[in-house]
Amino acid sequence: MQAVKSPRAKRVGSPSPEVGEPSVVLDNVGVRYRLLTEDQRTIKGRVLGLLSRRASVKADFWALRGVSLAIRSGDVLGVIGANGSGKSTLLRVLSSVISPTEGRCTVQGRLTPLLELGGAFNFELTGRENAYLLGAIFQKSRKEMSELLPKIINFCELGPFFDVPIKAYSSGMVARLAFAVSAQLDPEILVLDEVMSVGDEHFQHKSLMRTRKLIEAGSIVVIVSHNLDLIGNFCNRAIWLSKGRLAADGKPGEVIGRYRRESL
Repeated sequence: MQAVKSPRAKRVGSPSPEVGEPSVVLDNVGVRYRLLTEDQRTIKGRVLGLLSRRASVKADFWALRGVSLAIRSGDVLGVIGANGSGKSTLLRVLSSVISPTEGRCTVQGRLTPLLELGGAFNFELTGRENAYLLGAIFQKSRKEMSELLPKIINFCELGPFFDVPIKAYSSGMVARLAFAVSAQLDPEILVLDEVMSVGDEHFQHKSLMRTRKLIEAGSIVVIVSHNLDLIGNFCNRAIWLSKGRLAADGKPGEVIGRYRRESL
């Protein structure tokens, strides 16, 4: 399954905070995936398909369609919906992991995504080495990361495991490291996919408190979670995605209430 790009799709990024307050604007965004036929999923099938000039596409699947949304400084946006509703696709568009097939996504500000915990890590490297690696991905110099390292070590509470290859880590330990590094990069826009649901209660509380400090500083936070209580208590705004479309946008209590009445 492959996202189909369009020449009309455009994303504009501005890493400089002097340009203005952080913001995210989606204008009629759609993401279309091409679904291959069963015989096109193998090399043999693809070769036979080319030789016989058969069409390689069985159908188009729109993971998102017609999504328009504006997120401004100070917004804490919760994204809810059933599995397959387009939540993760939306976050991937925001984070420039994929480009929209149609429409436009405009992002102003330093954006740090935690879409898949440890997704950017090298599991053969230690926690310390991976902290530098993640910092480099987000354009932090080694000197800057060295200055942030004591805060990262204190936050993740990995003790001697910080200098152990992370292939020996549990999923909770990877979560601690990933969030500790990302949160210390002072993002203007923080995108979280189920991160708040990983780890023990102590770590979840620390993560929430750190995220609140970012919010108080004017950062945008976008959270995808199946934990509706978290969305209701932590966010000041929520959207409900249903079959790739924006079904509701408003106060968390109202959006969650509608979602429960109409979907659960």
